Amino acid sequence: MGIVPESAFTAAILLLTCLAGPALGQRVPDPAQGEPRLTQWGVLDGNRVRTLYSNYGEIARWPDQPSGEWPKGSGHSYVDGVAFIVSAKTRDAEGRTIYPMSTNYREFIDRDPVTKVAWGWAPVPGYANPRQASPARSDDPSTWPATWPDRPVDWAGQWNGFFGRGVQNADVETYFVFDDAPDREWTQEPHRFFPCPDDTTRGGLGLEVAARGFQWSHPLAQDVIFWIYEITNECDVDYDEVYFAQYIDWGVGGTDDSGDDEGAYNTKLDLAFAWDFDGVGSPGQWGPVGVAGYAFLESPGIATDGIDNDEDGITDEVRDGGPGERLEGADAIRAYVEAHYDLAAFEAFYGALELTAAMQQGYGWTGDENLNWRGYSDLNGNGEWDEGEPLNDDVGADGLGPSAPNYPGRDLGEGDGRPTAGEPNFDALDKDESDQIGLTGFSVFDVHRYELIDDEENFRIFSRALPPIDDVVLEGGRNLGMFFASGPFPLKAGQTERFSMALLFAEKDFTDPRQVENSALARKKQTVQQIYNANYRFARPPDKPTLQVIPGDGQVTLVWDKRAEQSYDPFLREFDFEGYLVYRSTEPNFRERLSITDAYGNVVYQQPLAQFDLKNGIRGLHPVAVNGVQFNLGTDSGLRHSFIDRDVVNGQTYCYAVVAYDRGLVTPNEDGSLPTRPDGQVDGISPSITTATINSDLAGNLVYDQNTACVTPSAPAAGYVPPDLATYDAALTGTGAVDVHILAPTALRSEARYELAFRNEDVWGTDVNPAYTLTDLATNTVLEEGTVPSGLFELPVVDGFAITLDAPGEIAVIDSTVQFTAGDGGTYRPVVTPGTVSAVVSPERFVPFPADYAVHLTGAPADTSLRLAFGLREMPLPFYVENRTTGERQPVIVVEDVDSLRNGQYDHGDLVVLVAGEAPGLEPQFQGGRWRAGWAFRLVPPDPLIDEGVPVVPPAPGTVLSFRTAKPFQTGDRVTFAFSPATFDAEKARDDLDDIYVVPNPYVATSRFEPANPYLVGRGERRLYFMNLPPRCTVRIYTLTGQLVQTLHHDSTLDNGQLAWDLLTRDGMDVAYGVYLYHVEAPGIGEHVGRFAVIK
Repeated sequence: MGIVPESAFTAAILLLTCLAGPALGQRVPDPAQGEPRLTQWGVLDGNRVRTLYSNYGEIARWPDQPSGEWPKGSGHSYVDGVAFIVSAKTRDAEGRTIYPMSTNYREFIDRDPVTKVAWGWAPVPGYANPRQASPARSDDPSTWPATWPDRPVDWAGQWNGFFGRGVQNADVETYFVFDDAPDREWTQEPHRFFPCPDDTTRGGLGLEVAARGFQWSHPLAQDVIFWIYEITNECDVDYDEVYFAQYIDWGVGGTDDSGDDEGAYNTKLDLAFAWDFDGVGSPGQWGPVGVAGYAFLESPGIATDGIDNDEDGITDEVRDGGPGERLEGADAIRAYVEAHYDLAAFEAFYGALELTAAMQQGYGWTGDENLNWRGYSDLNGNGEWDEGEPLNDDVGADGLGPSAPNYPGRDLGEGDGRPTAGEPNFDALDKDESDQIGLTGFSVFDVHRYELIDDEENFRIFSRALPPIDDVVLEGGRNLGMFFASGPFPLKAGQTERFSMALLFAEKDFTDPRQVENSALARKKQTVQQIYNANYRFARPPDKPTLQVIPGDGQVTLVWDKRAEQSYDPFLREFDFEGYLVYRSTEPNFRERLSITDAYGNVVYQQPLAQFDLKNGIRGLHPVAVNGVQFNLGTDSGLRHSFIDRDVVNGQTYCYAVVAYDRGLVTPNEDGSLPTRPDGQVDGISPSITTATINSDLAGNLVYDQNTACVTPSAPAAGYVPPDLATYDAALTGTGAVDVHILAPTALRSEARYELAFRNEDVWGTDVNPAYTLTDLATNTVLEEGTVPSGLFELPVVDGFAITLDAPGEIAVIDSTVQFTAGDGGTYRPVVTPGTVSAVVSPERFVPFPADYAVHLTGAPADTSLRLAFGLREMPLPFYVENRTTGERQPVIVVEDVDSLRNGQYDHGDLVVLVAGEAPGLEPQFQGGRWRAGWAFRLVPPDPLIDEGVPVVPPAPGTVLSFRTAKPFQTGDRVTFAFSPATFDAEKARDDLDDIYVVPNPYVATSRFEPANPYLVGRGERRLYFMNLPPRCTVRIYTLTGQLVQTLHHDSTLDNGQLAWDLLTRDGMDVAYGVYLYHVEAPGIGEHVGRFAVIK
């Protein structure tokens, strides 16, 4: 399935390094200032975690939803809010010590006393589409700005990715920039502190933050959101003591269940976590409530203190130091390391020096402190990169190599053998090139014990040492708050530092928080750490297909494109798409299908409604398990681009998703066994699956991703005559089947005339994967072209129809067709085989002729054989062979191999071999002692040892032996067809009036046919349907006493005979319980009367 260059789990979280690109560290601070009016709120929903977030760094927002919702679609919230904080110690204009703190949050922050605008973080303009409500998201180009302020102009229209120009490694990535310019607290009298002394409009600490969030839907990371913050001092004041911090207001269990939370911090895991005291959430008394955690991943580094803060053997490494000097040869590398590093500590942290990339390639650079950057592979030894040679990490400043789908061409630093900012495993894209100080402060407390307006007190809290693990909030739970902090560290003018966190969720399977190391939460933290250690390079699924759904009568048709099949995996350097899964649910979050759990009982996969995979021999359970559960790769069913769901009820709304998955990665050992990890599990990467997302806006309207849709099947209008094939003419030599299916009746074009033509490039027509072209003959437009794979294959859907081909995978005689079809064959048995007779035909000169044949037994000489070999004579034959495919006679040779009958003439039982020239139309030639031969046949008499008592009766003259072959489509094979449109038949409509009905009937208090309630309280919309109505009609609803309740008008297309009623009277009141009459009046067609009941 691929090559695993490193250990198992590491491989599972790495992507091809050529996808990495310039991270935030390469950006120059934006001169524009933050503007509160540009605030945007979006929703991150790229995996099972869904939450609100703002473009000034606030995450979640009590009581609005979704706020830390997990799992997505459950309505179960865990977080009331998160604020990002930078606190510093400095002096004001009078030399007094002050502690300015930059943040922004929904409550208890400093505000302008007049305008009430928050004094804190605000979004910098230009990093999102101002006409959209959401910050920029990688999966939604409508949220992107026209150009990116921190990127060259040629990045316009492409994602500003952490991993490079246009690179979307994560399923969802968001990017925004904010600063503290609007914070005027410390610019007021008596302090008059201005971080940029020459610019009195600039407040705060003079900081700018570039922030990114990542989500992956892979089962290993589906319950996590990663956050990266890069903070730059863009003003003139140097700070000697700075803290980065985050404030978390937990709300585990729901917006009105925030008062009974408990929390703890584990120093081994660098993980703070919170849980619900009684395990019951609200509203709805749901449970058991899970556990939420915040994992600390990356802290600022101190590169000037002469201390190895991260204990990796390197002192004062930096992530913006450039390539440094080249170290040539293993001896020079070792000498440099021994002179500048603590070698023992280095090898304890990174592994043996000999295994580093620098030692393996024979050179390194001093600026690549941990020696893991790998230059291009100089395969021909000419000292320069040549096209086709692997670039490895040496992909240039844009992070893109030639295998990247959006590769713009060679750029700065690409293939030069020298590390360049923007390349993977170097500077900003190598987290180990920083002397990180780690997490230094943590506090857990009752919410509002420490407020965000108390700058000096909070600085003091951040300065506290980490508490012991026993400092756990218990006593029945609290309204719980937490502080993370890292510092103090210097932040000089122009300096940049980083801070990274991960929000994660799990089932609560521990009772003692001191024993959390063996919990589901701890296992997810370990995965999070591995992803971080790999510089956020993580497995990515194929691209999403684009889905179209067509409702019908008792069915829903799904149609999707083949975009996902072109997804290139740069890690494997191949197209690793494997198949499609189809999901269905009656609610938009697809939680009904979450039924496949791992060994710990945690939900991992959804149960698909249908699955279609490539017919490539990759099938069954993937050997790499995710916590004990293996992914089903399929059954080699063959790909489809449509699916008809017939297990539906008219009037019920169904939501569908079509997701693509890849084949994962595992490489057998040399002896064929599978590699294993120390725990005995198979080493590799489990398959990745694309996301399926349906959101709702504030009005309750559903917003779909490209691979999701919701639809309501319904009966067509009375009098509806469906479209059909008007003509279908097939002229096929190949034995494959060609079927045309109408999928979207309204998309059919009745004026078009279609032709599906085949082209077999092999001179004998033996290519089992011939080319096809679908053309609209009316406009002479090519609609689709490609090659025919073996087995069942569906062409991409065009103009509302699909074509399925069922082509043979090989050319072979169809055994069931080998028979006497005329006359009397006596007691002889016909046998047909390939004509590879070693004496006269070699296997390499065998051609499986794609043709059908008839052997006419005449009893008298009817043809003459060719000479079997030099020195032998031609032989008269009492038969001739007809090629029924071409209509020509077939030349043959006879191999006399009947025992004791080598008499120079044909006898029944001799082998007859069909022969041909070097190309069709040429005479057969005996070349190199061999004939070019095809099929062979013989007539076998009864065997006295087996067929005891059966007389030997030869075939009678006039007998015909026939056999056919499975043949690929041939040049000249074609199918032409056209469609007749849907029509309206008034006579049929009159007959169909009797089929009008109401659903549900009776209506009992509520109905599954109703849409989801978008409101937090109260009842949503009620709804029942009138079915099978004529296209135009009026429906009047009466009480049994004849009072008119409501009048409804139906005016629709032919394919829709359904009309919804919200159970409101014409006065806007809810209808009362009881029995009602309805009268349908259709002008020119007729009338219908029925009844229905509404039951309390």
